[in-house]
Amino acid sequence: MEHTVEPVGRQVGYLIHYERNFENLRSQLENLHGAKNRMKHMVDEDKRKGKQVHTDVQNWLTEANKMIQEANKLLDDEDHAKTECFCGVCPNLVSYHQLSRKSAKLTKKIELNKKVEFPSVSYNAPLEEIFDTPSEDYMAFESRISVVNKIMAELRNPVTNLVGVYGIGGVGKSTLVQEVYRQAKTEKLFDDVVLVLDAKQFPEVEKKERIQKKIAEKLDMDVQESQDMEARAKHLWNRIKDKKSLVILDDVWEAINLGDLGLRPMATCKILLTSRDLVSEMRTQKVFRLEVLEEEESWSLFEKMAGDVVKDERIQNVATQVAKKCGGLPVLVVAVASALRSCSTLEVWNDALRRFKSFDKEDLKDKAYLAIEWSYNQLNAEELKPFDLLKYAMGLSLVKNVDTVENARNALHSLAKKLKYSCLLLDIDDDDGRVRMHELVRDVAIWIASKDKHTFSRAYGDEVKEWPNRDFLKKCSAISLKSCKIPRLPELPWVCPKLRFFVLESDNVDDSLEIPGNYFEGMNELKVLDVTKLRIPSLPPSLQSLTNLQTLCLDQCVLGDIALVGQLTNLKILSLIHSEVKELPKEIGQLTRLQLLDLTNCSELVMISPGVISSLTSLEDLRMGSFKEWEGGLIDVRSNASVSELKQLRQLTALVIHIPDAKLLPANMFSDTELQRYTRCEHLDLDGIEAANIISNILASDGRKQLKNLHVQNNDEVTAVIKSSHAFPNLESLSLDNLVNLETAARQL
Repeated sequence: MEHTVEPVGRQVGYLIHYERNFENLRSQLENLHGAKNRMKHMVDEDKRKGKQVHTDVQNWLTEANKMIQEANKLLDDEDHAKTECFCGVCPNLVSYHQLSRKSAKLTKKIELNKKVEFPSVSYNAPLEEIFDTPSEDYMAFESRISVVNKIMAELRNPVTNLVGVYGIGGVGKSTLVQEVYRQAKTEKLFDDVVLVLDAKQFPEVEKKERIQKKIAEKLDMDVQESQDMEARAKHLWNRIKDKKSLVILDDVWEAINLGDLGLRPMATCKILLTSRDLVSEMRTQKVFRLEVLEEEESWSLFEKMAGDVVKDERIQNVATQVAKKCGGLPVLVVAVASALRSCSTLEVWNDALRRFKSFDKEDLKDKAYLAIEWSYNQLNAEELKPFDLLKYAMGLSLVKNVDTVENARNALHSLAKKLKYSCLLLDIDDDDGRVRMHELVRDVAIWIASKDKHTFSRAYGDEVKEWPNRDFLKKCSAISLKSCKIPRLPELPWVCPKLRFFVLESDNVDDSLEIPGNYFEGMNELKVLDVTKLRIPSLPPSLQSLTNLQTLCLDQCVLGDIALVGQLTNLKILSLIHSEVKELPKEIGQLTRLQLLDLTNCSELVMISPGVISSLTSLEDLRMGSFKEWEGGLIDVRSNASVSELKQLRQLTALVIHIPDAKLLPANMFSDTELQRYTRCEHLDLDGIEAANIISNILASDGRKQLKNLHVQNNDEVTAVIKSSHAFPNLESLSLDNLVNLETAARQL
């Protein structure tokens, strides 16, 4: 009887408590809906931030959705049961019993599911490299597959720990090691696989340090700028010594002491190097020479890059001959095929073949130069050819019919895309606008500029053994000396009547390189002057003779008195990125045509004369996120700049500022501007007793319109963060912590 009464009583209870069971289910379903939506919002927010959601959180959401579907079906069945009878008797007791039993069990299941707590929703997963996924243009040729297989065999060999690949520029070494990288990761041969592309791009003086930092970053290590190479090498070695690691250094032009980096080739730490020439000093155990493509492979690549145009039988015959003239060099095949992709007339193809036949007597390197030059000359728009950074392009007026910074930025991005489609640029970073160029294309670009534009150029470790002669300087239009070994500048001024572009970058700011006072006297047509990493106690007097100067960059310099800049009244762009400068003097206010002022990371800047910023009435782009010494009050009682001066900049479209106290923000500060890019207002963290006042001040300003993420914590005065549905119209996330007197997070939201 004891074993019979209890089960029977439970079954009868399902009928007695039918209504209560379904009410409990409805209540728990509503709570589950709320919990699921909250979790979904957190998951979506973290995904937008690039985080990886924990598996158990994803499983919880999946299970919650299943239970919600099951509950909704059960509630629908309950509605149907009320309208049906069993053998002419109402209510249908059998259906009621089954439904009540299911609802009670599902309610308990939901209650248990709700009690599950997660310490965190997501985690910062290692970022995927852009080359983790092969490019659509990648073609697995047999000649390449065989080399990749041989390299992979050596990487599996416990005895081999240092492997080299070499071949002429443009033969495909970088593409090859990217495939090795992918296969090593797919096969999980190593705990860590690191690939550093274009190692030779780094300046000679800091090459090893930059490579070391790159490796550390790719291993998700914290890179401490205060550490020297030796200390960082110890950390790097301790990170990899107990794991199996593969480090690939692409395009190493000379021997590198791997120990200085924190690497030691051994069974658990293997190194793969690529270079144009065999670097015997590196003592590689196995070396593979990468040859040019086979004829059939070359045609397959050419056909793919040229597209449907070569399917025309008349053109195809000529196209196969043009492909042969590329000598099997992949970078050349791609550039030439891309240049002819839109050419559908036989005459154009015949002309191309004629030009390429004239290169037959040249060796492969010279042929590559001439062929890439031909590809460059196929670009339709003249403005495409001298593409450079925004500050250079605006200073040289390279972008036609554009007179604003925002329009120039958009136009340059569009031009860069066209250059990429022509295969003269590689990747374009949409976030910071950086572009990559194959070194062979870069060398050809420098060669073309030197030949056609009378340009003198040296870069990254090159040594300037002697300066150009007077005849060359008279014709010279551009001089670019970036991080190269420079002798002492001549005391007598250079006579360069056609010079429009001059870049002078030292290897190290502590070098003794000095600019003579009269150095710029013979450069009256100069449009762009970029002086980087120099110690300049006072600007050379001859600078004021540059009356046509449009762009002046004094980046990473140690600067004293810069008042002389105020004499350059035609200046459009002034850049002092990462420079040590303490004061922006009142004379800068004379630059009424200035459109862009970049004071990014000028950490020692503590004084901007009152009225300077408000005088720059043509300013469109202002970047001064490191300046924090803003003051309030009237101009005649202030000793420093005021945020209110920004209200006078009616042309302003882009702004990066850091305002430590929101009380300094005037009401309706940007109501009369065309502001489109505004940083520091999208993400706001408030900590401490001033949070309530800061929120009030932001609500009274236009800054509220840009706010997307708000975090408030540790305050006992805040009672409500958002008091109306219009407070922060673009808010995406709200995080509140330790607000002890909070009554409501959002009223009328």
